[in-house]
Amino acid sequence: MKASLHHPENRFAALAEALQQEVQTGPTDATKGIRVRHGVYSLRGKAGQYIIRIRIPAGVLTATQLETVAALTEQSGWEAGAHLTTRQGIEIAGLPAAEIPAALEQLEAVGLTTLRTGGPFVRGVVACPFSGVAQDEIFEVTPFALAVDRYFREHADFQKLPRKIKISFEGCAHDHVRTLVSDIGVRAVRRDGAKGFRITIGGGLGASPKTALVLEEFVPAAKLFASLEAILRVFNRHGYRENRARARLKWLLADWGIEKFRDAVRTELQGADREWQTFNGSLPEVAELKPAAVAGAKPFSTDAGFLAWRESNVHPQRQNGFAAVLIRCPLGDLRPTQIRQIAAAARQFAGGLRTSIEQNILLRWVPEILLPELYQLLQCGELAGATAEQLPDITRCVGATACLMAITNPRPAAEAIISALEKELAADPALRELRIRISGCPNACGHHHAADIGLFGVSKNFHNRQVPHYALLLGGTSSAEVFGARVLEIPALNVAQAIREVIGLFQAERQTAESFSTFVSRVGLPALKQRLEPLTQVASPIEQPAFYRDLGSTQPFVVGARGGECAA
Repeated sequence: MKASLHHPENRFAALAEALQQEVQTGPTDATKGIRVRHGVYSLRGKAGQYIIRIRIPAGVLTATQLETVAALTEQSGWEAGAHLTTRQGIEIAGLPAAEIPAALEQLEAVGLTTLRTGGPFVRGVVACPFSGVAQDEIFEVTPFALAVDRYFREHADFQKLPRKIKISFEGCAHDHVRTLVSDIGVRAVRRDGAKGFRITIGGGLGASPKTALVLEEFVPAAKLFASLEAILRVFNRHGYRENRARARLKWLLADWGIEKFRDAVRTELQGADREWQTFNGSLPEVAELKPAAVAGAKPFSTDAGFLAWRESNVHPQRQNGFAAVLIRCPLGDLRPTQIRQIAAAARQFAGGLRTSIEQNILLRWVPEILLPELYQLLQCGELAGATAEQLPDITRCVGATACLMAITNPRPAAEAIISALEKELAADPALRELRIRISGCPNACGHHHAADIGLFGVSKNFHNRQVPHYALLLGGTSSAEVFGARVLEIPALNVAQAIREVIGLFQAERQTAESFSTFVSRVGLPALKQRLEPLTQVASPIEQPAFYRDLGSTQPFVVGARGGECAA
C-alpha cells in the first residue's frame, strides 16, 4: 500500500505537499520556502518542472554517487545535461514535481543531499580540490571542511540567518577556491609548527563585489569551530534582516568595520572556548583509496593530443608516482553518458573524485604509468579536451535557459568566443593562461569579476526594442585580489568579435612577460573603450534582426528575469 504523505517515515512529506500545491494553484511564499530549503528551484519557463541543486561538501564524490546523478539527469531529459556549479555542486534541471521526492531519496541513498542549498543557511562548504595531494600544500583541509559542513548544516541555532553564508577552505599557497570573495574564508597556516587557520570575512561578488578582510591571522585548529560559530552568532544577531538587499555579511562588515566586528567575535568567544572534542570525536575520514606507490616507467605515448592533454590537465601529486587529472567538462555541462564515463574512469584509474569551482572534475591518485590508458578512455566520452582551466575553458552560469534571474544565456556566447579564438590560441599558446568567466546577470554566479575578461548579461533599448548585451570587465585576477573593471556594454551578437579584438590588442601591444591585468592598467580603460566603441553600434531590426535575439535563440529578445529564489 502506498505510504501516506503524513507517514512519519516520509521525510519529504511537506515538500511533496508544497510541490503538489504549486502545480495546482501556483507558488506561495510558504511553498517556496519549503521547496528552496530542500534545494528545489523553479525552472524558468517550465511550469511544474524544477531544478535540484545537489550539495557536495568539499567537492568530494564517489563513482556510485556520480552514477546516481547520471540516472537522474537522464530521467530529467534536460538537453544540456547536469550542470556543475561554481560552488562545487551539481544542478539537474527538468524534473517534474511528482518525481522530486523520489529523486531526493535516491540521492540520500548514496550519501548525497540537496538540503539547505537554498535559503538563509550555511551553504555547502567549498574546499580546494587538490587538498591532500598538492605539492605546495600547508596541510590537508578537506576533513575540516567536511566537519564544518556537517556541523553547521544541522546546527539548530543557524536555521534562519539574515542571508546565506558561504564558507571556503584552502590549504595550498595558491588559492583555488577564491576565499577572498567568500563570506568566510579559511586558509591553512602554521605557526611554530602548529596547525591553524587564517580567517577572512565579508567577501562576496554580485552587483556590489567586496574583498574579504582579515579577522584573525592565526586561529589554532582546535579553536576553529568556536571561531566560526562566534562569527555566525554575531551575524545572526546583528545582520540586516529588514533589508534583504543589505542582509549579507559583507554589508554588516562594511558598516561596522573589521575592528568592531573582531571585538564582537572575541567577546562572543569569552566563556565559550571550545576544544575540538566538543564536536563529538575526530575529523571525518575522506572516502578515497590511497594505494602504495606504483613502480614502473613513466607514461609513454607520442600522440600529440595526449602530450597536450598531459601538459595542461595532469598535475603530479606530492605522492611519488601519482597524478591528479583535471577532466575538462565543456562549459560546466555533462550528459548522462559522460557522467557514467567519468565514473568508470574513476573506478578503473583513480582513488578519488572532486568537483572544482571551475566547473571541472578532478581525478586523484591516478598512477602516472596509466595516464595513456586513462586518456584513451576519456576520449570515448569527448572528455579528453586539453587546456582545462585555461582560456578555452570558459566558466559560465546556467543562464536564461533555466535561471529565473538571468537576463542572457551565456552558453552560446561562450561557444562563439571559443570558436573566435581558435586561430589566436594556435598561434600564441601563451594566451592560454588567460581566463574568461561569464554570468547571465549581475549576480555573478559565473564569477565574472574574478577573470582577465569577465562578462555579464544586461539589456539595452534600441529602436524601442530590447537588445541583449554583455557588460565587459577587464583586468581582474582569478584569486579575486583584483576585480575586473567595467569598460562598456557590447551587443550579444558582437561579443565574440569584441573579445577577439581585446585579445588581439593584448598580443600586439603587451610588453615582455606582462600580465593581462598589468596590460589593462597600463593601456587604460579609456583607450580600450575607444577601441571597442564601433562594436557597440546596433542596426535597426529591419537591417539586422539578429541583434534583437539572444545568441542561440530564434525568438525576439525580451528580458524575462524576475525575482530569484536563492535566499527565499
